Amino acid sequence: MGRVSAFLIGGALGAAAALAFAPYTGEKTRALVAEKANAIAGEAKDFGAGFPGSAQDAYQAAREKGEAFINDAQGKVKEVAGKANDTDPDELREKIEAARQRIAAQVMENAEKAKEAAGDVVESAADAVEDATEEAKHAVK
Repeated sequence: MGRVSAFLIGGALGAAAALAFAPYTGEKTRALVAEKANAIAGEAKDFGAGFPGSAQDAYQAAREKGEAFINDAQGKVKEVAGKANDTDPDELREKIEAARQRIAAQVMENAEKAKEAAGDVVESAADAVEDATEEAKHAVK
């Protein structure tokens, strides 16, 4: 037996039980069902009456915010593009060259300091080797 057959048989048995144990006659039951359906339809109409306007308002607000965002973004792009166009390439090259010279001077200064520090270390090491050599000579004698 398929699922559809079982469903149809169950529906038929349920309908028969509902008719057998119904508290009201068919005419009164139909009147109650019609009354409930009309009440639900009225509630749906009342609920839906305010919806189209609020949906329209929400759409309009979203559209306005989107347009404001786009206008703001376009303004910022134009501002940045204007600043880029106002910059003189020669002035920019001069600034870059000045920065390069400052960096080169700093590197040279650091190299000199490192050279001096290394010289001091080498000198101290040479003195230590010389002292050790003298001690070794005295030990050998």
